[in-house]
Amino acid sequence: MTDKQPFYSNPLIPEGINTSKAHPVKTFFKLLVSFILIVALTAWVLGKSGGYLFSLIPFEREIELAELYPEDLEPEESKMQAYLEKLVGKIEQAMDIPNNMPIHVHYVNDSTQNAFATLGGHLFIHRGLLNKLSNENTITMLLAHEVAHVKHRDPIRSLGQELAISTGMALLLGQSDIKLLGEAGLYTSLKFSREMELSCDKEAVNALVKIYGHANGASELFNILSTLGDDELITKPDFFVTHPQEESRLGQISRLITQKNWSETGNTQALPKAFRTWMMIKE
Repeated sequence: MTDKQPFYSNPLIPEGINTSKAHPVKTFFKLLVSFILIVALTAWVLGKSGGYLFSLIPFEREIELAELYPEDLEPEESKMQAYLEKLVGKIEQAMDIPNNMPIHVHYVNDSTQNAFATLGGHLFIHRGLLNKLSNENTITMLLAHEVAHVKHRDPIRSLGQELAISTGMALLLGQSDIKLLGEAGLYTSLKFSREMELSCDKEAVNALVKIYGHANGASELFNILSTLGDDELITKPDFFVTHPQEESRLGQISRLITQKNWSETGNTQALPKAFRTWMMIKE
């Protein structure tokens, strides 16, 4: 006698068992937000790491990395060059710039309203921005800020951050045409962080006080620059593209001057009589 096999039938599958209860659009946005957060965190880590590693490069090697800037100055421009170099010399002394960190200032005779520091201790200041400054103190404040970037190694740190982020993102996104130095070359204005800018502002005001005995000219510089975009014939200064948050920086300068009990009412140094003549416009 054989046992009777039990009858077996497949159970009914509940409806919707393979369908997510979450709306597909909601799921998509969750994945998108997660991806963006991962990319942002990766970029932040790469930027911090790249900036730190590049800051360890000796300044002598940074000088070698920077291309020699071709100085092709007209006679009148050479007088402006000499004047700016004289001011930078005073700033170097006030900031205790080491001897192995030479600063080279370059006067650029065009209408661009900008000034910036780049690799190898090179500073570029354009006629268009100089033409808006009314006394030597404001020019010194401007130059001192850029010298502070060199002292703090901000250009090489910024380059390291940009290279690390761009390389990392290219690899993450599967791009193969990685260009380490980009197409613009080394003599371009690098992007500096807000912390870098605020730190250089403090150093610049301190140098200004050491040179002239007061802080008159510090706040004036930012007040002048912040109004340059008001005239419809003048575009917003390029200075603010690489030097953001001018309002918060002005507030910091005011607080620093108050904390240090520095005077802002001292006499400003007049510009040389031939200063405007030196700013010869090329036809």
